[in-house]
Amino acid sequence: MNPVLFLTLRYLLSVRGSTLLISLISLFGVFLGVSAIILTLGVFTGFQDTLKEKILSTTPHVIISNVGDTSLSNLRIKIQHLKEVKTAIPFTLYSAIMTKGENVQPVTVKAVDFYDPEFVETIGRYMEEGDIKDLIVGKGISEVLDLKVGSLAVLVSPMGIRTPTGFVPKTREVSIGGIFYTGTYDKDFVVVYMDRKEAKRFFKRGFKFEGIEVYLKNPYLAQEVKEKIKGLLGEELVVIRSWIDLNKPLFNALQLEKLALFLILLLMVLVGSFNITSLLFVKTKEKMRDIAVLKTFGMRTSDVQKIFVGVGMSIGFVGALLGIGMSYLVGFIINEYRLIRVPEEVYMMSHIPVHIELWDVVATFVGTMILSFLSSLIPARRASREKVVRVLRNE
Repeated sequence: MNPVLFLTLRYLLSVRGSTLLISLISLFGVFLGVSAIILTLGVFTGFQDTLKEKILSTTPHVIISNVGDTSLSNLRIKIQHLKEVKTAIPFTLYSAIMTKGENVQPVTVKAVDFYDPEFVETIGRYMEEGDIKDLIVGKGISEVLDLKVGSLAVLVSPMGIRTPTGFVPKTREVSIGGIFYTGTYDKDFVVVYMDRKEAKRFFKRGFKFEGIEVYLKNPYLAQEVKEKIKGLLGEELVVIRSWIDLNKPLFNALQLEKLALFLILLLMVLVGSFNITSLLFVKTKEKMRDIAVLKTFGMRTSDVQKIFVGVGMSIGFVGALLGIGMSYLVGFIINEYRLIRVPEEVYMMSHIPVHIELWDVVATFVGTMILSFLSSLIPARRASREKVVRVLRNE
């Protein structure tokens, strides 16, 4: 066996004096720091991934806003020719107010074709009660206004009509045909669906916003499909945005917070590396005579330095591996029993899973090894520079 490697293992496993306790404290410090970093980043990644899935399940992957006079039907025909497109649903938005008794709720009326099979398939996944007819409201709106399937409510158009006696809001009594639930506030508490023909008849020339919701086979190709649609529609007066564009500030902020957390938690490993420095200073005191004898027999200064650096990095290596293993074990338990519970109405999820990414593990491991190396370097250099004559004279 290589003499440097042999002495590294021998000094590492030496339990004489106080070094055993310091070794265990150093190992535990690295282990705890690595576990904390990976688990925290895993929870953060799990939150991001679940939030992303929730957004993708309820939000169109590409939204085409019609700002000109182009027919939505013509736009839809062009878009559906793209192989990446799964569904394209034309819609028209109107602003309105719903009332029942003394309860009032501002709503966005989304006018669609109730007989469009693509719309039926899309909204059908979220229907909790009733059928696709009359007016379909979100669960949040039904709770605020105390509505059930078959209940009657009053829909008020803010545009209204002008009369000789003044401005009169336009109202209509509507029946609740169905209730849907997506788990997202901007749908369940804001949106109601109405058949396009009925909406056009009621709102007439009121302010409206038209567009097409595009759902893709692979949502993560949204930016590429967006560029294809731009080229396809050419000079049409439309605004095209993907779900990535709409949520970019949110995910950029989450990514920045994740990086900040990693750097802050890496300080825990730094604290553990200070213990490695303390351990190696004690080791050099204990092994000073051995070092002097080895140098007398011709061991180079660089080899002595390698021995003590190897001891420090071995502690960091073992602590990091134990921390990584513990992180996967705790993450599995958290996911299996859904231990991190959160209010669903706030976070759009009932629990936060732990998703440990390989990149996070690699970055944590590399960072730990770098800190272990730096913390071992000072005592190793001091041990390697001890004068042989002075040590032997004192002995």
